[in-house]
Amino acid sequence: MTPNAELYNPSTEYADKLISRIGQTPSWIAKRIGVTDKRIRYILDGERTVKGETTPIQMTYTEQFALECLVAESIALRM
Repeated sequence: MTPNAELYNPSTEYADKLISRIGQTPSWIAKRIGVTDKRIRYILDGERTVKGETTPIQMTYTEQFALECLVAESIALRM
């Protein structure tokens, strides 16, 4: 796979689709891409609330690319 930031899609729907296609737990995925379980949860929720203040959260392109790589690997392993 070759990175292409022009294909960046930070939507929670796309993140959920990628994570679902990997076929592993969010915790397993978080460890593989170098983020916390909490970060995966925030990406899927699209926001986080701290002390009553809600902040929108989007996955970065780097996180998206890492998830896409895991999707590609999971597809290759199934073949």
